[in-house]
Amino acid sequence: MKVRILLLVLAIIFGLAAVFGVMFYINNLRATLEKEGEKIDVLVATQDIVKDTSVGEIISKKLVEVKKIPRRYVVTGYMTSLDKYQDYFVSNQISKGEQITPVKFIKPSDITFSFEVPKGMVAISIPFNEVVGVSNLLTVGDRVNVIATFQPEQQQQVQQQATSNQTADTSGTQSNVVINGNGGAASASDYSSGNPSAVVTDTTKTVLWNIEILYIGVKTTIDELSAKNKGLLSSGGSSKEPVEIKTVTLAVTPEQAEKLVFSEELGTVWLALLPVGGVEETDTSGRTLDNIFIK
Repeated sequence: MKVRILLLVLAIIFGLAAVFGVMFYINNLRATLEKEGEKIDVLVATQDIVKDTSVGEIISKKLVEVKKIPRRYVVTGYMTSLDKYQDYFVSNQISKGEQITPVKFIKPSDITFSFEVPKGMVAISIPFNEVVGVSNLLTVGDRVNVIATFQPEQQQQVQQQATSNQTADTSGTQSNVVINGNGGAASASDYSSGNPSAVVTDTTKTVLWNIEILYIGVKTTIDELSAKNKGLLSSGGSSKEPVEIKTVTLAVTPEQAEKLVFSEELGTVWLALLPVGGVEETDTSGRTLDNIFIK
């Protein structure tokens, strides 16, 4: 009799335990479902956002909005605001309806220099020194005029010497080549046709106006010096000496880049620092020995 009572008690205990276990499981499942079904605020793209778009533009154009999304569908690292990312840029394209996460943005310090180049322009560097660079007073953000001096006769001699070295065994008459105002070479036909832009004498002229400085750099390299060391005869062998190369990077249009490279290659380039806001561009006649004393 006692055994039966004991078994009955145990059955009741195990039954109650099973009931409580099922109830606990159901309650946990209900809580989990309720939690996953809970809707929370999530930042979502209202349209496709291309790479390199600034967060400022995203906010001003309302390219994102806050939506309530069930927690079970929310991605890890979801965002509710872009307030802490005002100066950031989009690192990868964001699709319409996509939830916004921090991995989609990049800090300006991690961005390549191409972000600094204004749209529609290119960055190009030229060497400069203290004299050409206004006594090292130039800084990033300044604007300058580019002034170039061309010496056609000297350039002709260099070109003719190079040509004669390459074609020493070829007979014939070489055509005279000088610089013209269109950024190319002026031949005898330019003069016969009365081309007024042909540069036939040493000329200094402003070729570019209001050019923005993007970067100023100094690079130290090791220059190998052979038999002559800065014009002095060495004791023999070769030596190595550090050499500083200073460059200034300018923002120019593709057409201006051609003028700048041409001027640097075939002339002497100077930079003129401008006041804040730049100066009004005017058509200058340039200066030669014939008009240097004319106002």
